[in-house]
Amino acid sequence: MQLGFYFDQMRCTGCYTCAVACKDWNDIPAGPAHWRRILSLEEGDWPDLFAAYLSTSCHHCAEPICSVVCPAHAISKREEDGVVLVDQEKCRQAAPCGIISNYEDIPFGEMKSPCTIACPAGVNVQGYVGLMAKGKFKEALELLRRDLPIPSVCGRACTHPCESACARQKLDEPIAIMELKRFVTDQETPVPDPLPITRRQKVAVVGSGPAGLSAAWGLAKRGYPVTIFEALPVAGGMLAVGLPGYRLPKEVLRRDLDYIIALGIQIKTDFPIWNSNTIEDLKKQGYEAIFLSVGAHKGLKLPIPGADLKGVLIGIPFLRNVNLGKKMIVGNRVLVLGGGRVAFDCARTAFRLGALDVHIACVEDRDSMRATTQEIREGEEEGIIIHNAQCFTKIHGKNGQVCGVECLDVRTFHFDEVGQLHINAIPGSEHIYEADTVIFAVGQSPELGPFHEIEISKIGTIAVNPETMATNLPGIFAGGEATSGPITIIEAVAAGKQAAASIDSYLQGLIFKKPNPLRDIKTSDIEVAIPPETTKQPRQLPLTLPIIKRKSWEEISLGFSEAAAIEEAKRCLNCAGHLCREVCPYHAPQFGSEQNPKMQMCNLCVDRWSQNKKPICVAACPTRAMDAGPFDELVAMYSDSKEAEGFSYCRLTSPSICFRPKRFAPYTHSKPKEVDSPKNKINEKVPL
Repeated sequence: MQLGFYFDQMRCTGCYTCAVACKDWNDIPAGPAHWRRILSLEEGDWPDLFAAYLSTSCHHCAEPICSVVCPAHAISKREEDGVVLVDQEKCRQAAPCGIISNYEDIPFGEMKSPCTIACPAGVNVQGYVGLMAKGKFKEALELLRRDLPIPSVCGRACTHPCESACARQKLDEPIAIMELKRFVTDQETPVPDPLPITRRQKVAVVGSGPAGLSAAWGLAKRGYPVTIFEALPVAGGMLAVGLPGYRLPKEVLRRDLDYIIALGIQIKTDFPIWNSNTIEDLKKQGYEAIFLSVGAHKGLKLPIPGADLKGVLIGIPFLRNVNLGKKMIVGNRVLVLGGGRVAFDCARTAFRLGALDVHIACVEDRDSMRATTQEIREGEEEGIIIHNAQCFTKIHGKNGQVCGVECLDVRTFHFDEVGQLHINAIPGSEHIYEADTVIFAVGQSPELGPFHEIEISKIGTIAVNPETMATNLPGIFAGGEATSGPITIIEAVAAGKQAAASIDSYLQGLIFKKPNPLRDIKTSDIEVAIPPETTKQPRQLPLTLPIIKRKSWEEISLGFSEAAAIEEAKRCLNCAGHLCREVCPYHAPQFGSEQNPKMQMCNLCVDRWSQNKKPICVAACPTRAMDAGPFDELVAMYSDSKEAEGFSYCRLTSPSICFRPKRFAPYTHSKPKEVDSPKNKINEKVPL
C-alpha cells in the first residue's frame, strides 16, 4: 500500500490554516523549516487575472531520490504504507554532510558549495554530481536542465570555473565537473512538452547565441511567448559558427536547440535586425520587450603596416566561414596573432585545413594566456608552436602577399580602464616570423550599426544598467557579449538568465530584485574542513582521440565510460551537505536555523493513522481542499490528474499526489502580419 495526498486546487483559498496546523502539531520551531508550504500563483493581466494556490510538502514518492543520495542512509521508505521517513539519529551523524566551517550566519539548508557559487549561472553542481555517483543519470540530467538551458554545449565548451573552486583540489585534484556534465548530457534526453503560455506580452530576442537562448528559455519558463531572431542562416550564434567541430560537434548543439524549440520557443534564422527589419518593426508586431544578444561577431585587426596584405585574415570571420562550409585556403605556414581561445581555435582549424607549420604569437607570457590549459596542451600535441611575450610591429609582404610578421620581445604590458593595451617592449629585439597566412585573433566587438538610438559605452558595447540590463530605451534590454565584450559561454548564459528575470519584472510592473546574496560570497573565503579520513583518489581522465587522427574534425575528447563517470562523481566531498534537499524536485527536505540542524519533512502524521485520524493538515483545512489515504483509493475517488498550476510532476520519482487542478487557459495569440524575410525559417526547420 502507498499512502498519499489529494489536493483540490479549486477549493484552496490560500488561508495557510494547513501550514499553521502542521507547524503547531509537529512542534516545529520558528525559522526557515516549513513542512507544508503555500505557494501563491498569479498569471495573466487584469481583467483576465488568474490566481491560485498550491499547498505542497513531501509527496512520499514511489521512488524517493532523497533516500538514494543521503550519505548517512538516514532516509527510508516504509514498506507497509510507503511513507518516507528520516532517522534523526543517523542524519548528519553516520556520515559527513556539509563540511563548510565558516559562514555561520547563513542557515545550513541555504548554503551552497563552492562549485555552485563559482558558477556564473548558479548550476546545482553538487546535486547532479551526487546523483551521478549513485548511477542516477536520468535524474541528474533532469536536475541539470532546471538550471541550464544548454547543458550539452557546456559539457564540451565551458571554461568550468566550478572546477577552479572545487575544494577537492586541496586534497588532490578537482572533480572533472565538465566531463561529468558531458557524460550525463550524452544520455538519452526525452523531448519536453511545450511550456504553457500564461502571459499576454510577447518578447523578442535578437540573437540565438548562449545569452539569447538562455533569456528565451527563462522567459518561456515564466509563461511568455518568445521568438528569437537570428541574422545567420543557422541557429546558435557563435556556438554554431565560432566553435570548431572538434570542440563542439554540430549534433551536440542540435540536441540543445531541439530541446529549447520543443518548449515552444520560435527561432527565425536569416532574419537580421537591420535596415529592412528594425526594432521599431518588432514593436509594431506587438513585441512589448526586446532583448538584444547580438554577440561580438566583429573581429579586430591591429592597425599596423601590412595588415591589409593578401593572406591576412581575421579570426572570427575565418572561423565563421569554415563552420558555414565555405572553402578556406591557408598556406603551409600559418601564424596566429593572439593568445586566447579564439587564437587556438584558429590555429587548430588551420592545422585541419592542411597547414604544415602552425605558430601562435601573443603578448602574454605562458601563465597569463587566456586559453585554457587543456587547449594549450592539445594545441602543442598537434604540433602548434607558441611564442610568448611578443608584440607585432609590421606585417611584411612580397608582391602583395604576406610573407612574415615583424615582432619585438615584450617586457611588460597592461590594459587601461577602457581596454587599451599598453606595451613595454625590449628595444633592439626585432625578429621576423615567416608566414604564408596571418590570422588576427586579438579581440572582437559587437556589430551595433542598426541600433542608432541605443546608448553605446566607452568600450564600444551597448550601455546597460548592470542590474536590470535595461538600455536607455524603454522595453529594450541587452546582455552577453553585446554589452560586456568577449565573455565565456557560461557567463553569457548567466546574463541571459538575469535578463529574463529583469524583463519579467518590467512587464509585470515590478521592481527587479537583486540576485541571491550568496552570489556575493567569494569562493576563496569559504573554508572547507575536509575530514581527515578522506583518502586521495586520482582524477579520472577522459579518453581522447589519438593525435595521429586529429587532422579530421572528429571530437578530441571522447568522454568517460559509465564506470569512470561514477568513480569520478564519488570523489565529490559534498561540501555544502543537504543533498536530499538539492535533488528533491519539490524541495521537501527542510532544515531549521539551529546549530547543526537535522533534516525534517512531512511524515504524513504517521502517529495519527493508528488513531484512525487523517493528517493534521487534512483535518484543519476549512474548505476541505485536502484528503489523504491509500493512494489508489484517492485516485479512484477523486482524480488521476498529476497536474496543477505551479506543480511540476517528476515522472522519475512518481510523487504520491493527485489533484483537481484550477486551470489557467493559456493565451492564444492572433498572428499579426510579420515583417517579410524571404529566407525565414521557423522552429523545426531551423538549420544548423
